[in-house]
Parts: sequence; C-alpha cells; structure tokens
Amino acid sequence: MTEYNIFCYSEKYNDENYFQQKRYRAFNKEVGEKRYFEIASLIRNDILKDLKLELNKESWENEWKKVSTDQWKRILKIPEADKKVIEAIIGFELDLEEETIDIDGKKVSKATISEALKKYFNC
Repeated sequence: MTEYNIFCYSEKYNDENYFQQKRYRAFNKEVGEKRYFEIASLIRNDILKDLKLELNKESWENEWKKVSTDQWKRILKIPEADKKVIEAIIGFELDLEEETIDIDGKKVSKATISEALKKYFNC
C-alpha cells in the first residue's frame, strides 16, 4: 500500500500512526488527498524551497538545524501543524523566540529590520 506523509512518525509497529495504510496525512493527521498536496506544495515550493538536506554529510538533526526560525514559524502556521510531532521527527526542541536587537533602548526584531532593509534596497 502507498501512504503519503508530511512530518509524520510512529513509535510502534502497526499503531494508529503506522505508515502502511492508504491515506494522506500531515503532522500525524488525516488531511485528504487535496489538502495533502496543498501542504506539500506550500512546504516544498515556498517555505523550504531553498533547503538542501545533505544527509550523507550530516545527521538528520544537524540538517534540520538549517531551517530558520522564520521557516519553522511559517510551518507552524499551517492549521494541521503540530510542534510536538515536528520535534519528535527533527530530534530537538524548537526555540522560536524572536531574535531582537536593542536600538536606542527599544527592542526591535531582526526580522523587522531585515524586511525594512529589503524594501529600502529593493532586494
């Protein structure tokens, strides 16, 4: 049988999360064929489009650390996303605290500064 999975895992053979069933799942949830391909496209073609996993050189955990905090946040905005499932797969807890810098006594997120610079320099 074929199964389609995005960010899914199973701890036991043949439990409710086992992979040998005809179904479409994301984050260990049944999503249906159409939604599965919507999520897959969003993750592959938008959020993680530039990610190149090199598993022959590094461990899975080290490779998943290439994903930026912003990318993880975007993945977690997907309605079906489950942080605990993702952490079980990638092997570490996600630290999604926004990075800030202090400018004249005010904390400003690095993402805000980055976006402002992109707009200013048109890049």
